[in-house]
Amino acid sequence: MVRSGVGKSTLVDSASAAREAIGRALAPLAGASPRFVWVFATAPHDHPAILAALREAAPGARLAGCSGEGVIAGEASEEREHALAVLAIASPDVFFEPFLIDGYGADPAAAGRALAAQVAAVKADRPLALFVFPDGLVGDCTVFLDTLAEALPCSIPVLGGTAGDDMAFVRTYQFLDERVASGAVAAVLVHGAARIALATSHGCVPIGLERHITRARGGWLDEIDGRAAWLVFKDYLDGDVDDLNAEGVIHLSLADDVAPESAAAALDDRERYVIRTPLGLDKERNALFFPGGGLATGRTVRIVRRDPDRIRESAERCARRILEAARGHAPAFVLQFDCAGRGQVLFGSCAADHIVRPLRTVLGDSVPWVGFHTYGEIAPVAGRARYQNYTVALCALFDDA
Repeated sequence: MVRSGVGKSTLVDSASAAREAIGRALAPLAGASPRFVWVFATAPHDHPAILAALREAAPGARLAGCSGEGVIAGEASEEREHALAVLAIASPDVFFEPFLIDGYGADPAAAGRALAAQVAAVKADRPLALFVFPDGLVGDCTVFLDTLAEALPCSIPVLGGTAGDDMAFVRTYQFLDERVASGAVAAVLVHGAARIALATSHGCVPIGLERHITRARGGWLDEIDGRAAWLVFKDYLDGDVDDLNAEGVIHLSLADDVAPESAAAALDDRERYVIRTPLGLDKERNALFFPGGGLATGRTVRIVRRDPDRIRESAERCARRILEAARGHAPAFVLQFDCAGRGQVLFGSCAADHIVRPLRTVLGDSVPWVGFHTYGEIAPVAGRARYQNYTVALCALFDDA
């Protein structure tokens, strides 16, 4: 049986925040010692102080996680300077093997191979999922995920999110036990007597016809259908927009069609498209920068518009897919990795009402629930793990039945 508890804190002092959060997380364990603690904290915190305080309170537990633009705990979405969320887990039958791979920013392919080798060394009988938390500001995440998939010794779901900071885009952090790194990948292999269910949703609506990337390189998208990419985007905006901060730009993204041609017609938007959001503009070339790699010359894409109403609706459908897999059982815990662009940037102080509570209403208000706001979400689409934006990736773990 899996026992788990969630704790959060918005205290400014990092050690005090850790003690408050872990105290709340340990209470539901009824005296059982936690085997593992997920840790998600905003970037301005003193992370070594957090990890040291967590280690003192839960000396036998492994710790892993990363920094985020905000954290999710229970029904709350906390996007403030200092926020911390932890999930403590005790179980004799489910195991958590954490890793920290350095050098991701310099060589994401090597990081993928190194992580796969460490996963293979565990020799888990019943691998359930591999959670990955790469640095969100450096490294080509698509190269990392593709290399990882090729090198893994078994086929298991890979999901998670890229670490964030407080929208300063300066530095993010990855955690393992009491170690803090940057430019790295934190990862957790979950294995044992349990089941998992995954679901994703984005809430974007395709507009216009299919288009084709005619020139792209190194994350930069230069041309769509032979025209400068920024000029194509501007066709969908009112007025003479001149940068990515203009009103209306936040609602536009690109949908990359990743489904095999033979299956595309039978798939819905969730199963077919990966949403990508531009974060850089070269005005001289009218080129757009998409972090995370993956957009290449020849790919089929569509312009999509973010729809706040559809975000809530698709989030509820996402939770219902999890519920269908539950077989009448409540999850032991739920992990939510949600884009920083879907929180208060879009919904202001009501973000939790749109991106967390609709999910909890379906799956149960008492389910232990934790996560963070990412700089990029990682979840399977069309049969393999993909880097994506403006998406929620949801994972529920159930006791084996």
